[in-house]
Amino acid sequence: MVGVLVICERGSEWFVLKEIKSMGAFRRTGFKEVLAGEVEDLEAFLADVEAKPFIPVSRVIPYEESFHFSPENLMEILKERVRKYVDAIGSEETFCVRMERRGFKGKLSSKEVEREVGSHLWKLLEGRGEKPRVNLEDPDETVIIQTLGNLCLLGLIDKNLKQRHPLVRVK
Repeated sequence: MVGVLVICERGSEWFVLKEIKSMGAFRRTGFKEVLAGEVEDLEAFLADVEAKPFIPVSRVIPYEESFHFSPENLMEILKERVRKYVDAIGSEETFCVRMERRGFKGKLSSKEVEREVGSHLWKLLEGRGEKPRVNLEDPDETVIIQTLGNLCLLGLIDKNLKQRHPLVRVK
């Protein structure tokens, strides 16, 4: 199973939930226009949603894992968990880290988390003998961090997936 966040257009959360419920296991998150779910086959799910332009979905963000955190321990957990992405970032590939925070306003800064996790990944890649390259506009690999209150969703999205499926977008 693959985790996905489905970001709906304004006011369409219930309609989208009704339309995609047969495509996986979906639930409301408590945040407006944000649904979370799991699908068997990410490519098939994306193709199904894209084939139905009347479904008002603005973005889909796949993720690999989720965990609970507090603002005080988020950075420590992220630094440990992103280690696995070092091997997924090829020696000639560019990368960036993107975080979208929902909740903990004033207690967490998306930009600071992106910068610190990106720096940590940079050092891990250097330690492997690589010459890391960051591309904030069009990276080959994007580490995504999404928070829903005290739940953090973490994943890696490659450029090819974004090119094949325009709904896969991060802020």
